[in-house]
Amino acid sequence: MMPVIILFFTLLITDSITSKLISSLNLNAEYYWFEAVANASILALVSLIILRFIFAYYRQIQPSEKVREWLFLQVGLSAFGIELSLTLLQSIISLDHLNNILLFDFKSLAFASISSIAVYNYVFYPHATAFTSFLNRIEIRYTTSYLFGLSLLLLFLINVFQTQSEDLKEKIVKNEAEQLVLIDKALSYRIAEAVLDTRTLASQPDFVRHLSGNENAVTEVQLEFRNIVDIKHSYDQIRFIDEKGREQVRINKGQQRTEIVPEQDLQNKINRYYVPETGKLDHGKVYISPLDLNIELGEIEIPHKPITRIATPVKDPLQNLMGLIVINLNASHLIQHLDDAQSLSQGKIMMLNQDGYWLHGESKEKLWAFMYEDNQLSPLPVQNPELWQVLSDKHIGSLEQKNGYYVFHRVLLSQDQRIEQFEQNAGDWPQWLLITFIDKQLVAQKSLERLNLMIIISALLALVTGIGTYLYTRSQLKRTNAENKIRHMAEHDPLTGLYNRRHFIQELERSLLQARKEKTSLALFYLDLDNFKPINDDLGHEAGDEALMIVSHRLSQMLRQNDTLARIGGDEFVLMIHNPKNQNQLEEIANRIIDNLKHPLSLKGTQCQLGVSIGIAVSRHNNESRDELLKAADMLMLEAKAKGKSCFCIGELDNLSTPH
Repeated sequence: MMPVIILFFTLLITDSITSKLISSLNLNAEYYWFEAVANASILALVSLIILRFIFAYYRQIQPSEKVREWLFLQVGLSAFGIELSLTLLQSIISLDHLNNILLFDFKSLAFASISSIAVYNYVFYPHATAFTSFLNRIEIRYTTSYLFGLSLLLLFLINVFQTQSEDLKEKIVKNEAEQLVLIDKALSYRIAEAVLDTRTLASQPDFVRHLSGNENAVTEVQLEFRNIVDIKHSYDQIRFIDEKGREQVRINKGQQRTEIVPEQDLQNKINRYYVPETGKLDHGKVYISPLDLNIELGEIEIPHKPITRIATPVKDPLQNLMGLIVINLNASHLIQHLDDAQSLSQGKIMMLNQDGYWLHGESKEKLWAFMYEDNQLSPLPVQNPELWQVLSDKHIGSLEQKNGYYVFHRVLLSQDQRIEQFEQNAGDWPQWLLITFIDKQLVAQKSLERLNLMIIISALLALVTGIGTYLYTRSQLKRTNAENKIRHMAEHDPLTGLYNRRHFIQELERSLLQARKEKTSLALFYLDLDNFKPINDDLGHEAGDEALMIVSHRLSQMLRQNDTLARIGGDEFVLMIHNPKNQNQLEEIANRIIDNLKHPLSLKGTQCQLGVSIGIAVSRHNNESRDELLKAADMLMLEAKAKGKSCFCIGELDNLSTPH
């Protein structure tokens, strides 16, 4: 009993010390698994050291060398598995109230107790009790590592489900934030492009001459504006509005083609907010309007056309306003970026103006509500004041609420390096709010999908380890089958499947030895097909191969169980008959073969007629060599072929017969 007590207290003290030392390192949460595995490895090593000490000090405990090595493996795996399991379990279940009551950490106490009981059963007294005898009888000792593996997998899955959900949420929020940054860049790029074009048009020579009173320059300005609208698909209009608010030049992007608006259809825009706002600016500065719906002749254009206007004033040297250049940027192209990004997003992407009204990502009833005087829909500040407060305090960030996560990004055009130089008054340019809403159920579903995947992988691992012997047996069977396949390929003709020449020679040698020993006779048929060459020449080698396979099949159908048939050449076959009764039997076999092969063959839709010439050599005393017997049968076949084909010659080696 003393060895068990020594083991118990040593493991208890060691586990308490190592746990406190590793915890004092204050590693980040992502290193949790390093802590668990490091602690388990140290305890496994200490267990082996103690066991070696016990074997050295207590001479009465001396297992055999083979069992000794196995016990070291079992104890090390058991200690590692028990410690890792308890560490994972401790991360799932809070044990602080127990730790305050007990003298030692509850995990350390549990580890020392379970490990000591396991070593007692496996090492010290494996047959002492009915319980340990039962364990040995069902061979639990030999499956300990497998069972610990299963329990560790289960605890690992529970731990992952709890600890990885937060990490998954953070990754999703981070990815959505990066997606909103890309949308911001795309929107800002479109706006910056229009800002530069507006400034460029205001300084074009044709436009300067037009302002100087050159009437011919009007046509050139119209053509200049139309070319720009034709090229830039997102430009809906380009206009020059004079200092009184009347349109002097207007180019519209029509459904079919770009059109120059005639003079009688030009409108006065003095009451539109962007005209006086742009007129207040210094020369070279740019006004960017809020994103709203286009209005023509005082009415909202149907179907809705979201527009943002980029305008710059044109002033004389004395800073008197002469007019303004306005580009109507069709925001449908801007909003398209949101639709494209939605396919890559995990949540729902929305766009709001700086007052909290929806421009994209909500139902039609909520979109553009601020454009209508009878609007009864509340903006975001009213619907979700907590979120709006966070949006007002921060330009970029996220907020977790009961129903999900909000990731937000404020588009600030005044901070874009390409267009900030054209701003006159900070805060005059519009701001847009990009928000992605991520449902908490989506995060839970994603986490569950990961867990399901890990369960499947773990189940497969458990299955693999559980049927290791079966897989080993299967691998051995596959190896045997492969060897048999190689042997079959070495012994058989690849086209017909009959024995090849090499294997037939070996069989012939064995048969001659057996015939000498048993004092029986042996007959060898040498077959050569007649009229085979014309088939190859006229119908091709594929037809010739098909003919050989048909002939092989016919010959195989006529064999007895102990007869041996082989293909030894192109159209040459040999047949070995063991202990024929008499010559009449051999003649009957030969006639049957000749009659069978006279039946026409259908090859590629053509009826072909084959024949066969057969030489039959009979060994009576079996003193001949294999080569002599083959040569004799070959000569008899040539004799039969020379005397008319489709016949046979038979005879003993020294007494050859006439053809039949």
